[in-house]
Order: sequence, then structure tokens, then C-alpha cells
Amino acid sequence: MWQPPLILGYDEEAVRQAQRTMLSEATAGLSQKYPDVHVTHEVATGHPVEELARAAEHALAVVVGRRGRGGYTGMRLGSVVHGLLHRAHCPVITVPTG
Repeated sequence: MWQPPLILGYDEEAVRQAQRTMLSEATAGLSQKYPDVHVTHEVATGHPVEELARAAEHALAVVVGRRGRGGYTGMRLGSVVHGLLHRAHCPVITVPTG
């Protein structure tokens, strides 16, 4: 998920292609390791909470990573996870990323 930069002159298609490449590299080999799990790749443009909530509209659950360094002092959830908990119509599963 990415939001377009607020600068003029960037190549949007180059940024999308770089995101697709990173996504493919991050999931490389997992289809062979887990052949029963269906995976699709989509690079969405927009606010992460809105896009994830839209993508999860018909899902049984949505799984998101969290770093625990969000803008909510004293909380271990970031703003995206916090927003998704209020917007998603399915269970939200959070997984620490590191």
C-alpha cells in the first residue's frame, strides 16, 4: 500500500512497478511451500485504512503487520491497525513485524 508523494515530477508507473517487484520478492517461493493457500498481488493507491477495509469487505479475516511504533503514545497499535479495527467488517489479526 502506498500513497503518492506530494512532490511534482515523480513517475507514478515506475513507483507502482517498484512496489510490484518488492511484493513479488517478498512472497517468492511461498506458493510452492504452501500450495493450498491462494495468494493474489495487488498494489493499491490511497489511504491504507480505506484501501485495506475495502479489500477486506468480503474476507473472513484480514491480517496486517504492526511495528508497535504508531502515533498513539502508550499503545502497541499503529494508526493503520487502529483505523482498520474500526472500519473492517471482519476480524483483524495483527502480527508483530519484528
